[in-house]
Amino acid sequence: MSDPLVLPVGVSIAIVAFLLSLLPAGFFLWVWYLRNRDRSLPAGTIAQAFGIGMLIVWPAFLLEKKAHQLWQIVSPATEQYYSGSVLPLISLQDIVLPALATFLIVALVEEGLRYGVLRYWIKRSKKIDQVFDGLLIGVAVGLGFATLENTLYFTNLLGDQQFDTLVFVFFLRFVISTLAHISFGGIMGTLIARGVFHMFNPRQYLLPAFFIPWFLHGLFDLLLGTGQGLYAIMILLPALFTLILWTMKREFYIVHRKDGAFLATSHMPEDPSMRALEAAVKTENSPWNKYAPWLNQNKSYRTILNVIKSNR
Repeated sequence: MSDPLVLPVGVSIAIVAFLLSLLPAGFFLWVWYLRNRDRSLPAGTIAQAFGIGMLIVWPAFLLEKKAHQLWQIVSPATEQYYSGSVLPLISLQDIVLPALATFLIVALVEEGLRYGVLRYWIKRSKKIDQVFDGLLIGVAVGLGFATLENTLYFTNLLGDQQFDTLVFVFFLRFVISTLAHISFGGIMGTLIARGVFHMFNPRQYLLPAFFIPWFLHGLFDLLLGTGQGLYAIMILLPALFTLILWTMKREFYIVHRKDGAFLATSHMPEDPSMRALEAAVKTENSPWNKYAPWLNQNKSYRTILNVIKSNR
């Protein structure tokens, strides 16, 4: 018998960490996408957005690392403020320096990369034709980013055998970090889609599409870094509530283009149930109704069933 395959410890830890980080991502994908019967985007597009969100983690971390090294050269005495000040907050410097790090480095890098990807993709895509599609893509990109970011955190904790800390950090990042990236990505994707589909003044949406998530992200990280976690959570609640309201906003489901080309007149997508009803009424008014109503009745039932089945 051949010896069983034994993975290196580091690989095993990375796999376990990745599976742990997939749990919150899977939950929120189910909430925002899988539980909806009428999906405006194919699953492959959502998976692609999720993968892109994971990919931009690497350039984001690389740029942040370079910024940290530059900070150490320019001001080594204040290096402790790069990732948040040390409590208690005594002077104004304890807030200003962490704010510079979070707003001008972390939030700028991460939201800048996300903005560039989403704006290019939504503008060029042939499948994104509704504002709601932009929301879905933004949420998926945010989930991909949060998944790989959580994986890196969990890998370090598992490697150091900090299992007690892992339980706390898992629930902390399940709730706070994942919701934060959903909020930032969803708001950004929605506003970019509105700007792309707005023919006359797109800047009124494209500029806020960057600055609103950037400001929320910077403030969120600053509050966490200075030990104000409760206020950081409170920052996320209005953003999440806004996303929930947007999922019910009828105008976000209007179709603006087809196969990448803008339509002369935007319209609401066809309702499968209405198509079934129209087909049934058409059958009911056919000449068969005069001579064989029982046959027509059976035909109406078949028509409704066939149309409904074809739209599942």
